[in-house]
Amino acid sequence: MVANVAGTEILRVRPRRRNTPPTPKQLLIQERMKKCYDFLSSYKAYASKFFGVKIGMRSCYNLAMSNLLDAFKIDFNTMQITPQYPEIAFSKGPLLQPIITGLASPAANSVQIQWYNNAAGDPDREADQAQILYVAEGNVHSVFLENAASRLDTELDISLSPDWQGKTIHMWLAFRTDDLLMVSGSVYAGSVVVS
Repeated sequence: MVANVAGTEILRVRPRRRNTPPTPKQLLIQERMKKCYDFLSSYKAYASKFFGVKIGMRSCYNLAMSNLLDAFKIDFNTMQITPQYPEIAFSKGPLLQPIITGLASPAANSVQIQWYNNAAGDPDREADQAQILYVAEGNVHSVFLENAASRLDTELDISLSPDWQGKTIHMWLAFRTDDLLMVSGSVYAGSVVVS
């Protein structure tokens, strides 16, 4: 069988049809893949452009998916999948990374993230736009906010729907240039319980 991947022809052996049902371990690996895909779906278009640099046949999207597969740990003894949130990244690039200074839930159904303006007076860096990713603990469907604030703003209040109240959410922050050409690496901001 010949497959054309990004203009490169690859010769492959046609996979055989499975005659036996999958084992519990195989089902767990398939479940991890589905959870990672669900997590990535909110920022798929962003990651396809801004997660590092294409290496050979590995696209930026493939690199982002590999990051998630590494962060969603499988324990075959307990047959559990546990996300290691600090290991997750949604953006990788050479732009100046954010420095998180606070994450809180100061009012009902809202979250506030704060960062240090490390632009050092450079107007181009001050105009960098904040990219926010967050997810409720135990949920695999993340929420992605593009261009939510500028680096100069140093904080952002996010209003949440009432069904987020009492949940622990995990949040990440990255910056993208105003011309949408470069990004920073994402930084895990931590977790907070929504009041």
